[in-house]
Amino acid sequence: MNLVRFQPQRHNPAQNDASPAYQPLSRLHNDIDRLFQEFFGDTPSIFRRSDMFSRLPDFLPSLDLKSDPKAYTLSLELPGVAPEEVKVELNNGMLSISGEKKREECGKDASQHVQERCYGSFSRSMSLPEDADLEHISAAHKDGVLTISIPRKTPEKPQSRAITVTRG
Repeated sequence: MNLVRFQPQRHNPAQNDASPAYQPLSRLHNDIDRLFQEFFGDTPSIFRRSDMFSRLPDFLPSLDLKSDPKAYTLSLELPGVAPEEVKVELNNGMLSISGEKKREECGKDASQHVQERCYGSFSRSMSLPEDADLEHISAAHKDGVLTISIPRKTPEKPQSRAITVTRG
């Protein structure tokens, strides 16, 4: 299974003025931005922030994969996502997990001042290894963690038999 963890970069312009320790990094960041602007100009590019980050999901659950001789165990952090909002599917050896973390409404007389939590639809897919027992996969949702158990097939023992040698 090939999984790459996505770690979004967060940039806070206020940090540039908060401490002298940030100034060299800030200058480097600005120089790199200027070089990209000079090189690419205003032409559309996959390297520009607005293009690249506009297609990223708002919510992407963290995933852990463990294995032992008997099974693979996949765990996804899904805080605030009800089990009914999660869909786990298997199609041609591909395991897909999708769902939605819904935004909590503030109420008509309330105001939201800070929002650090992420919301939105999510989807993760991965191909399962050859020794995965596709008929006995199970999933459980407890305390905001979805755990998917994928048993391994018992390896077939090589069959051997004696072959009679005749005079020929």
